[in-house]
This record gives sequence, structure tokens and C-alpha cells, in this order.
Amino acid sequence: MTGFLRRGALVPALALLTACNGFSVHYDFDRSAGFAGYKTFEWFQPGPGGPKPAVPENPIMDRRVRRIVEQELAAKGLRREPGGEPDLKLACYPVYRNRVVQTYSGMGPGWGWGWGMRPWGYGPAVGFQETRSYREGTIVVEMVDARSSQMVWQGAAEGALTGLRDPQDAEEQVTAAVRKLLEKFPPPAGR
Repeated sequence: MTGFLRRGALVPALALLTACNGFSVHYDFDRSAGFAGYKTFEWFQPGPGGPKPAVPENPIMDRRVRRIVEQELAAKGLRREPGGEPDLKLACYPVYRNRVVQTYSGMGPGWGWGWGMRPWGYGPAVGFQETRSYREGTIVVEMVDARSSQMVWQGAAEGALTGLRDPQDAEEQVTAAVRKLLEKFPPPAGR
């Protein structure tokens, strides 16, 4: 029964760690867009009422994310064209929300099942509940065709800005998230 109790307490703890340290990537794109023709980009600020606030919630993280997006796009052959007429206009911003996770490990009197000569049993145990609040952060990247003003690509790395301990951790996590986010950009022709 002891092994069962340990596993019962371990599962909620692992779920909490996964919620805080992992990220998932989602993206979508316009299949009719001519991605092969995009060679330059510039940043734009969405207008009032858009998803990004006029003043970033975390200016340091905002600059970090933009710098890493620029590096990844440069590695793919796209260059930034400030003040010119770019092929793409990019918006990139972190989005934050507060999350609460409750874990409960119940170990009280009751029946248990297992292996061996006597695969069931009854006995006393204890339980505990833990509530933890944390800030969950997502990186959002949007690309708009400068000529048509139509969005052609958008993606998000959900949870990429969650549980960051220090600037080094933030740098590593954001780099990994942006790299994964832009991994399949540009999409192959005809897909």
C-alpha cells in the first residue's frame, strides 16, 4: 500500500510541474499567400482595441522576444527593413494571465487494490490539499502581408513565459519557444 500512496502523491506533483515548465506551439497560415516572395519585414503596433496594449506589460520581455524573433527570421533569410516598404508587417507580443492550480492527495481510510497474496486491504492514511497561483505567459507572433493588409501567418507558444526563474532561464526558454514556433515557417509551397 505504501507504493500506491507514493504514486498517488506523485501524480498531482508531476501535473503541477508540467503545467509550469512546458509550452505548446500552435500556428495557422493562409494557404494562398506567396510565402516564397516574402524577403523583408518590419514591426508594427496593432491599433487601439487590438490584442496588444500600447505600453508592454513587461518591456524587457517584449524586447527579448522581438530580438529572438528577428534572429530566427534572419536565419531563414528574412531581413528587417525599418522605414522602408517591407513585404511583411509583424506583431509580436507576450500575453499573460493568472492561473490557479489545486492539487489534492487523498489518503484516508478505505479499500485499496494491489498485487500479491492479498490484493486488497483496508487501513488508515492522511491527505493534503495545495493551492498554487502562478502567472502563465504566451508568445504570440502575427504576420500581415504589407500589400494586401491581410494576416497570412499567426502562431502562439502557450506557456513559454511561465515559471521563468531568472534572465538566463528566460533567454533559454524564449529562444527555444520562438525557434519551435517558427520551425515550420515559411510553410512549403502548395501546403
